[in-house]
Amino acid sequence: MTTCEFMTKAVLAAAMLVGMAAPLDAQANPRWVDTSAHHVQFVTVGPDVRLEVLDWGGNGPPLLFLAGLDDTGHEFDDFAPKWTKQFHVLALTRRGFGASTQPKSGYQIDSLANDIRVVLDSLHIDRVILVGHSLAGDELTRFASSWPDRVSRLVYFDAAHDRVPLREMFAKYPAPAPPTMTAGDSATPVAFQEYNYRAFGVRMTLGEILSIAVFGPDGRYLRDVTPATVDSSILSELEHPRYAAIRAPALAFYVVYDSVPQLFPTYAQMDSANRVKARRFFEAFGPWATGERVRFTSEMRQGRAVEIHGAHHYVFMSNEAQVMREMMAFLESDP
Repeated sequence: MTTCEFMTKAVLAAAMLVGMAAPLDAQANPRWVDTSAHHVQFVTVGPDVRLEVLDWGGNGPPLLFLAGLDDTGHEFDDFAPKWTKQFHVLALTRRGFGASTQPKSGYQIDSLANDIRVVLDSLHIDRVILVGHSLAGDELTRFASSWPDRVSRLVYFDAAHDRVPLREMFAKYPAPAPPTMTAGDSATPVAFQEYNYRAFGVRMTLGEILSIAVFGPDGRYLRDVTPATVDSSILSELEHPRYAAIRAPALAFYVVYDSVPQLFPTYAQMDSANRVKARRFFEAFGPWATGERVRFTSEMRQGRAVEIHGAHHYVFMSNEAQVMREMMAFLESDP
């Protein structure tokens, strides 16, 4: 599973904070379609590399959503349309994922940030509000420090972290494996969606499910769209964030994990060995996460952090009302 595979790889989807999907026959089963009201276009960012851009329209300054690792712009299918009264809302699927091209190279953070620049140029957008989830925080930070005049505001959804130390942490404290997917769990896109919810505590949009996984003609899950080699390429190129180089105002939402079951939703169903792994990981993860919140507030010139207890890594889903309230206040405030 792509979204949840990041978590399988040492919980990098929920704890790291960190080929095109085969289309289903909509006439055969109209439930298995993306119903979000966006226009889809593709922008060429390099030789034989095209990136998927979702456009919900709207009035006002451009606001671009960037997805987490193993996700696509479709993770915002439900959240993004809520902003079209105030902004022109778009989302980008990075190279290697979803319907975007899977080249063999270009997965360094500077290349991914440059992809954003090329997309903005192609869409004739001079300045943008960037909103990034999870690993997209690295791209936000690199883009804003490299092209400061192109950014008006930054919003991090559990995304403002230095992930470099996590390599050692995950090696020393391996996270427990997710629950095994049964034949029923892989029977249809909807069943796959429900498995993700039970296993990881987040209900992804159906558009996202259809973008991250390949399903057969009968709707059965076959494989992930993105191979693990792409994840490895990106994770091997992580760098320390340079918050001090950013001039734009920034708002960072941080999930505060107060218990092991909050971090691992299936903790109650784990065997004793996996519970031990979960507790050890949680004990190591907490100090790192606290340090990252301190880092952001001390190094970012115009940075504000919002801590949310009891939330999920996909904080814009688990705590939508609070996120929208804080984010709107930030975007409407004087710089």
